[in-house]
Amino acid sequence: MSRGTTGRSSQPSPPILAQEELERISQSIAQAEQVTRAEIRVAVSSGRVVGHSFHGILWAALAALIAPWGLIAVLPMRSVSLLAIQAGCFIVLCLLLTRPPVAARLVPLAARRHAARVMALELFRAHGLHQTEARSGLLIFVAPRDRLVEIVADDGVQAAIPDEAWISLCGAVVERAGQGALAEGIAAAVTQAGALLAPHLPALPGDKNELSDRVVLI
Repeated sequence: MSRGTTGRSSQPSPPILAQEELERISQSIAQAEQVTRAEIRVAVSSGRVVGHSFHGILWAALAALIAPWGLIAVLPMRSVSLLAIQAGCFIVLCLLLTRPPVAARLVPLAARRHAARVMALELFRAHGLHQTEARSGLLIFVAPRDRLVEIVADDGVQAAIPDEAWISLCGAVVERAGQGALAEGIAAAVTQAGALLAPHLPALPGDKNELSDRVVLI
């Protein structure tokens, strides 16, 4: 049984993509798959790829461990007092550095890239892109809040298109997202992916759509 609360309710945050934008991206996937037998899937993260506060706690611990030692040169103190100051600093810094807006800025780029890659690989397998008949699955994973794009391709796509060919595609999505045109950037990336794949994996008569064109929101 749920219990209601009084007071002003917080407004839900707007979706990362509106319904019409999701439909536009789905249409771009369907159109791209008319020229290639590759199976294209798009996944978009509405949150950050690193959602924990580990790095904020780590920086708080390091600062609390090092900073109070400077007081010893000015105010000699007992070790118990020093430990008390360190504990107080750690608690205060944890409260400050684990706040979501601050904690997100403390995550190193390498850690965010690794988390995005792991998430993309998990989504690739979870949605069956590794099980297509021609091993031609292609996932475009977008994490707008982290300004990251990951592309995971199955063996059939990797044999035809080198990884370097996807770099400009990823950059274009990030650039358009920064301009407030996330949906347009993703749709353009899907179209570009279809154009890259068409000469190497052209559509064949009787091709069937093995995977849904619906955008995966996480």
